[in-house]
Amino acid sequence: MESGCSVNGTAIFCKEVIPVGLFYEADKTFEDLMKEKKNFVFIGEAGSGKSEIVLNIANKLAQQTGKKVNLFDLDQTKPLYRSRDMQEDFAKRGVNIFYQDQYLDAPVMVGGVRVSLVSDNYTLLDIGGGHQAAKFAGAYSDLLSKDDAVPVYIINPYRPWTKSVDAIDGTMKHILGSMRLDHIYILGNPNLGYATTVNEFMEGLDRIDELLDGFTVVNSACVRRDIYDEVRERTDKSLVPLDLFLTYSWVD
Repeated sequence: MESGCSVNGTAIFCKEVIPVGLFYEADKTFEDLMKEKKNFVFIGEAGSGKSEIVLNIANKLAQQTGKKVNLFDLDQTKPLYRSRDMQEDFAKRGVNIFYQDQYLDAPVMVGGVRVSLVSDNYTLLDIGGGHQAAKFAGAYSDLLSKDDAVPVYIINPYRPWTKSVDAIDGTMKHILGSMRLDHIYILGNPNLGYATTVNEFMEGLDRIDELLDGFTVVNSACVRRDIYDEVRERTDKSLVPLDLFLTYSWVD
């Protein structure tokens, strides 16, 4: 790690100088942000659980507020576990899912994002594929940097890209640089899959705290609904219960 810190430089994390405002509203829970913001950008590498989280948040906003929710699937890489796969089901829940089919590996843009961001609707952007996909979101950086928007970075300590501070540093540097943003909110998601145990969840939660110790406090985390009650007794963090919308019948 170098002593200087910048979003577009060589390092985001460093002990000597922590960039002012990088970790956005770390004192607030994610529940707080859901009450205050209307535009959310969810960022995470493959396997972080991002798309499942996005679907849950979209569903919760629609059910609790009765407002229109637009979810834009901007994932450029994954053939599986995509928000778009729930388009028909979620339309019945009051969530409109927008996406653009890809041809081979050609990147595509989804229409209507800017219009939704400036409307009174809730807008959720599901950004997948690391910094390459984040470049697409960069086209809306002028709107995503406003007070009514929050970029959310999903950290799953059980995935290769988040097993060390250096790994998180590199990933976040590329993503924030590509999106032309200088702050981000951290949301924990310690899971090994749909059968993650309570102990595995708690160990992952501790791992997140260890990774970011001295940099920021992660006070909110997502947990599978069927272990929510037991986990709630073992942590003072704010928990976001998740239903597994993207668990397919062929998953063992």
